[in-house]
Amino acid sequence: PYNRALNVNAVGTAGSRRVRSGFFEINAPIFKQFEINLSGRYDDYSSGQSNFSPKVGAKFTPIPELAIRGTYSKGFRIPSFNEAFGLPTTGFVTRTLNPAVATQAAFIAAHGGNAYATNPFALGVIASGNPALSPEKSTSFTAGVIFEPIRNVSFTLDYWQIKIDGLIAAVTDTAPAFNAYYANNGVVNLPGLTVLPGVPDVAFPNALPQIGFILSSYQNQDSQFASGIDFGANARIQLTDGIRLTSSVDASYQLKYELISGGVTLDYAGTLSPCNITSCSGSPKLRANWQNTLEFGDTSVSATVYYTSGYDNASIDFGGIKGDCAFNAANHSSVQTYNDGSAILCEAKPTWNVDLTASQRIGDNFLMYLNVLNVLDLKAPFDPSSTYQIFQFNPAWAGANIMGRYFRIGAKIDF
Repeated sequence: PYNRALNVNAVGTAGSRRVRSGFFEINAPIFKQFEINLSGRYDDYSSGQSNFSPKVGAKFTPIPELAIRGTYSKGFRIPSFNEAFGLPTTGFVTRTLNPAVATQAAFIAAHGGNAYATNPFALGVIASGNPALSPEKSTSFTAGVIFEPIRNVSFTLDYWQIKIDGLIAAVTDTAPAFNAYYANNGVVNLPGLTVLPGVPDVAFPNALPQIGFILSSYQNQDSQFASGIDFGANARIQLTDGIRLTSSVDASYQLKYELISGGVTLDYAGTLSPCNITSCSGSPKLRANWQNTLEFGDTSVSATVYYTSGYDNASIDFGGIKGDCAFNAANHSSVQTYNDGSAILCEAKPTWNVDLTASQRIGDNFLMYLNVLNVLDLKAPFDPSSTYQIFQFNPAWAGANIMGRYFRIGAKIDF
């Protein structure tokens, strides 16, 4: 168990703790148009951490058709058993040397420009537990409006933001260690990091090997900040005495997703990052769905449209720069290239999908249903950069598309 640097992503940990918690909630209608909600929670852990987390919410309704709402809260999270006591766990990322960088060009020349030095290779990123970790603390804020212009029609618009201080994470930016390894003949002197060489080149056994592993323990990093806007719309329309249409839209737009560490800000929103957390599945800025349901008698038919916006294929935590495709291609920051070095795809295309479902109730206890997933048989967008270039599409957002049109029929009986 102590030699975890294998080609498997094994996880091992052990620990125990007891927790005592208490909480309260108060709803206080100050007057007819204004109400306040106060709540709080106190947690005390046998491992020595304790914290009080308050939350306050308010809602103001100046007219029946309009309400203004907001919340403010503090959060608290102690390290998980794996973060505090976990055995070394290895994940792998794909890297390629850049001959335009002098130090890496020298490495390639020292190996005679062979495949060992020029082909993509696996870099192991090893994280281990740290019992000295402090808890994360967060501050959250929301503000929004509810608008109901007519009966059975409503709209919501909310702004949200979350800041986490003392963020618990392993190494999030491998670029400094990677660059230092080749610039200093394999010597890397960065706080909290240990770098190990990979397997030597059999053709040049005395030359510096490729970088093999970057080792670190979980640390309390500076902070993480995320913000966005959520929109919702809902309408229930009685078309006839026996037919009703329900239509709803939900959309979320990410304004910021930033990691601040050592005075450096990494902006992940709208990019392929954070690769070390999402396996390079990305952080699309916009996700939305629109569902329409027609109900008549005991029959219900629904169609749902899903949309996920495209994103820049730069991996910011691997040294990429959003909007600079030429740089990312030259430095192999996830942007894949043709043999001549030009980028194959700078930005991933949006992903669409449509599902169709129908159900028929027979009596009080029997229900039949039919689901046609990806009813239009929409294809997964080509994306050679995502998920470490393994699948050539992004399974996080286009998994349903790669399956194609999919039928499912069944029945449910209640006793």
